[in-house]
Amino acid sequence: MSYHSVHDPKCGVCNKHCKSFESLREHVAGPLSKVKCSSIFAERGCILCLKICSSVDSLNEHEEMCHLATPRPIDTIEMLYSEDEVDISNGISSIRNREAVALDCEMVGGGSDCSLDLCARVCLVDEDEKLIFHTFVLPQIPVTDYRYEITGITEVNL
Repeated sequence: MSYHSVHDPKCGVCNKHCKSFESLREHVAGPLSKVKCSSIFAERGCILCLKICSSVDSLNEHEEMCHLATPRPIDTIEMLYSEDEVDISNGISSIRNREAVALDCEMVGGGSDCSLDLCARVCLVDEDEKLIFHTFVLPQIPVTDYRYEITGITEVNL
């Protein structure tokens, strides 16, 4: 017997529960996807939300409403290290002489039941817990629960 959260995504064809949307995407459209699920998804599946529609016409209607806005580019990034410690090559920034960099995201709630996790803050620190980067992120859909007690984020921050 297995236990699944009601928030776990599941395949619209075979009802298989997946741990994440990435694993659901692999299940329906990845290189090792189930044949039946993959063929139905290819015909009637939304590539954004992974919903399986009842017909091609309903998929076309759904796709008109199901879209995410293009993310805004990040204006500036504050780096607290000298230029000697930062190597920028091919558009990728990496920090030299550091053994670890940690990434933390604070999630707020979205959706009618606040169950969707939406990233609202991103923070990078080095192994000495010195701040490398911090920014608030405006979620693509409306926030319905700021989870202030946990995140410390308010509407003003976003």
